[in-house]
Amino acid sequence: MTKESFLENRIKDSGNFPKVVLLDTVNYCNLRCSMCFHGKMKREKGYMPWDLFTKIIDEIAEKDKNTRVWMVFFGEPFMMGRKNPSIFDFIKYAKSKGMTDVVLNSNATIMDEEMAQKTIESGLDAIYIGIDSFSTETYSKTRVGGDYDRTVKNIEYLLKLKSELNTDSPKVFVQFVEMDINRAEKEDFIKFWQEKGAIVKIRPMVSWAGKVNAPNLILDNENRWPCHWAMQTMSIVNTGDVVTCAVDLDASFVAGNIKENTLEEVWNSKLKTLRQMHIDHEFSKLPDNCKNCKDWQAASSEYVEVQTKKQKICAE
Repeated sequence: MTKESFLENRIKDSGNFPKVVLLDTVNYCNLRCSMCFHGKMKREKGYMPWDLFTKIIDEIAEKDKNTRVWMVFFGEPFMMGRKNPSIFDFIKYAKSKGMTDVVLNSNATIMDEEMAQKTIESGLDAIYIGIDSFSTETYSKTRVGGDYDRTVKNIEYLLKLKSELNTDSPKVFVQFVEMDINRAEKEDFIKFWQEKGAIVKIRPMVSWAGKVNAPNLILDNENRWPCHWAMQTMSIVNTGDVVTCAVDLDASFVAGNIKENTLEEVWNSKLKTLRQMHIDHEFSKLPDNCKNCKDWQAASSEYVEVQTKKQKICAE
């Protein structure tokens, strides 16, 4: 896919149902990453109730089993690795309903051997692991509170276990958020993880709707295009509130609640109005958190595939 066709595709309204749903199954996190807003999040932390989760999955499975489901919106999933129900129970339920694209994002710092085994057994389709570094020094400045060597060993074990079990799932992606502090390590990062058998994901920094400084976001509204996250994704926090998009971490704008309405109803009410504003380039009419946001220009990534070193651009 060319960059031009990619951009054209990602700004299309997904229609009557989102292509991607992000679920706040847990919004606790064990790190204090420099590029992340989590440490300053104002809304109450918690876990998504099982009955709310199953309600959401049941509707998605009925509407479109190929909808991508991110099992975590803004937290570390392995913090509920030993809860009852656990993150693995959540994944298994989604897969039992026939969902084809169930994915997880993690920092892998507490993904021990038992959790790695359960991750594979759960049927998870893909896991995206944020590392952002190729040295202990850089890691300590970006992934604050984590242990670089331990994290690398955890990922290596997951890759080794996959190989031993002769399974393709889950696909393992290692993520590198490109910043001034780590840019010099990018090529070494790619080479190292390619040799380990992981797919490398390079993505631009986001500002979390202006919450942190992202100097790479240089365009203004005169050059603005509709945001991929607004056009095609639905983000649901642990209380059931549906928020603006994937970077509305404090739930600044609530479009509805899934305890009271269906996903389809919420998607085609206030969120539809926001999408139409994007389509019509009426950005000044958007809610403040969306109107002043620059993250629309960062909703894409480059993937370096295993062995081939072939790069492609792709939406989140």
